[in-house]
Amino acid sequence: MSPQDEVVFGHTVEGLLVALEGHLDAPLRAKLKDAGLDVDRKRTPAYPKMQWYQWLRISAEALFPGVPIGQAHWQLGERFIDAYFSTSMGRALQAVLKILGPARTLERTTRNMASGSNYVQVDVERLGPTDYRLKVNDAGLHPEFFGALCHFGTLTTGVQGLTTVVEAHAPPSATYRIRW
Repeated sequence: MSPQDEVVFGHTVEGLLVALEGHLDAPLRAKLKDAGLDVDRKRTPAYPKMQWYQWLRISAEALFPGVPIGQAHWQLGERFIDAYFSTSMGRALQAVLKILGPARTLERTTRNMASGSNYVQVDVERLGPTDYRLKVNDAGLHPEFFGALCHFGTLTTGVQGLTTVVEAHAPPSATYRIRW
């Protein structure tokens, strides 16, 4: 797949906009529009991956000014999961995750992430009953956002004591360790 063909689907962008509700003042709207996202227009079916990464950076900086960028992306990921689970696609995914439980949810990460884009692939390695390593081919420039998606998505299963850390990051790939 060529970089021009790598896209994030419109409902994923919608989840980001829901996460930004209450914060979409004129300056943020203008920054997003300059980066190719007119929040006042209807969503298209797909958007280029590189624009998505720009919108995440702009959003993280706007919502969490003064916070280190990695931490801001983690916090944005948490807000995104909450917002995404309020969309129709997100509600359907959340219902499935609750049934699957944490282990099966992590084992299906590639399938779950395929609902949001066409380029993310995840190699899931089970190291123990409650210990997983996820290798992601493209977690972007700030792997904390993707890590937060995995972390807070898995938390929706009801698991207790979950920890998620970025073990390695060689942009755009990243490796995460998830345990409970």
